Amino acid sequence: MVKYKNNTRAFVSVCQAVIDSLVYRFSFWLAVSLWLDGKIPVGFTSEVIYFFTGTMLAVFYFNSLYSFKTWLLWDEIKAVLKSSLLILLVAVLYLYSQGFDISRFTLAAGIIIFIPLCIISRWIVRRLLFSLGILSTNIIILGAGRTGTIFADKIAGHPFTLGRVTGFLDDDEAKQGITVAGVKVRGKLEDFTALCASERVDEAAVAISSASRSFLTHILDLVEFHVRQVHYIPDMYMLTAFSSSIRDVDGMPVISASQGLLNPVSRTVKSLADYTAAFVTLILWFPLMICVAAAVKMSDGGEVFSRQERSGQDGRKFLMYKFRLSGFPHSGAKLRRAYLDELPQILNVLRGEMSLVGPKAFTGADMLHVYGGETARKISMVKPGITGFWQISDREKDKRICGEMNLYYIRNWSLWLDIVILLRTFIEIFRARTR
Repeated sequence: MVKYKNNTRAFVSVCQAVIDSLVYRFSFWLAVSLWLDGKIPVGFTSEVIYFFTGTMLAVFYFNSLYSFKTWLLWDEIKAVLKSSLLILLVAVLYLYSQGFDISRFTLAAGIIIFIPLCIISRWIVRRLLFSLGILSTNIIILGAGRTGTIFADKIAGHPFTLGRVTGFLDDDEAKQGITVAGVKVRGKLEDFTALCASERVDEAAVAISSASRSFLTHILDLVEFHVRQVHYIPDMYMLTAFSSSIRDVDGMPVISASQGLLNPVSRTVKSLADYTAAFVTLILWFPLMICVAAAVKMSDGGEVFSRQERSGQDGRKFLMYKFRLSGFPHSGAKLRRAYLDELPQILNVLRGEMSLVGPKAFTGADMLHVYGGETARKISMVKPGITGFWQISDREKDKRICGEMNLYYIRNWSLWLDIVILLRTFIEIFRARTR
C-alpha cells in the first residue's frame, strides 16, 4: 500500500510539473504577444526558454511545491509568490549577463500573468484529486473536545489540504459512539493501535489541550510509530498560540514568539500598508461607490451615509460610515451580504480611525459586554477593522469566541495574515453576489 501510494504521489507530482511548465510557457508567450507584438527577441532560442522552464521547476521543487503537503491554499499562494519572485530574479540576472535585448518589464509581466494562472491550475488539480480520493490523507483526531472539533471543521472546510478526518478517539465514556463535527467517535485512545492495524491511518492529531506533560508523552509514544506524521494542537486561542518558530540552541528546542500588533514597529508597518491599500482601493472602487451613493440618494432623497459611533484605538470614539440602505427593503440584505454598505469605511481608514483588517468595531458598551473588561482593554490597543479574522470565520455568529479570535489575530499579526483575510473576504463577497 505504501509503495503504491508513493508511486501515485510521484506520478501526480510529474503531472503537476508538466502543468506548471505549460502554464509558465503560456504566460511568457502571452506577455510577449501583448508587449512585443508576438516577436521573440533575437537570440532568445528554445534552449533559453528551456533553461527558464527548468529554473522554474527547480525553484518550485526546492520550495516543496511538488510534495503535496497538507497545507492550506493560502500557504500554497505564499510559496508560489516567493518562488516566482526568485524565478524573476534569476531570469533578469541571466538576461543581463547574456546581453539579451528584452524589456525587463516583459519578464515581470510574464511572472504577473503566471502567478494567478499557476494558483488557479493548482487549485483545480487539488480539487480534482480530492474528489477522486487520490493522495487523500486519513487523519485520526485524539480528543473530541472543543479543540478537536475546531480542527475537524477546518480540515472539512479546506479540501485543498487533501485531508479527511476519519474518526475521533476520546476516553470520555459519554462521547463513545456519538458524532462530532460530522465524524464518529470510534473508541478510546488505547484503541489507536488496533485502528491502525485494521485500516490506513496517515496522520494523528493530538487535540487534548488540558493533558498533563506525562499524559502527552504517553500519547505520543502510543501513536508516533504508526503514522507518518503527528500533530499536536494546543487550544488555538491560548497564549501558546502566538505566532512562533522553533529554533535549535545547541540541542535545546526553543520556541520564539513574536508580539504581533503589540509591537510598535508592526503597528507602524500596518498603518503604512493600510493607507496605501485604502488609497488604491478608493481609486478602484470609486465608480461603484458613486453608483451606490446615487442609488441611495434617489431612493428617498435622504442622507447617503449613516454614521454610527464606535470605540476606536485606545477607546477613542469616532463615527463609522456606512451607506444607508434603508431605502432598499428588498435588495438591502443582499447588498449587506456583499459588504457594499461598508465601502465608505475606506474613508475611516484614510482618516486613521480604522484598519482594513482588524477586530470588529463595537461601541464601548458592547465591547465590555462581548469581551469583558480585560479582553476589551487589550483589543482596544489596536484599530478596529472593516473586515477581520472573526468576521470571515465560519463561527462569525458565535460571539463567545469573538474576543479570543481577535486576540489571536493581534498576537499573530503579519502582513501575510492581512492579505489572507482580505482574500477570504473577497471570496465571501463573490459568493454573496452570486447567491
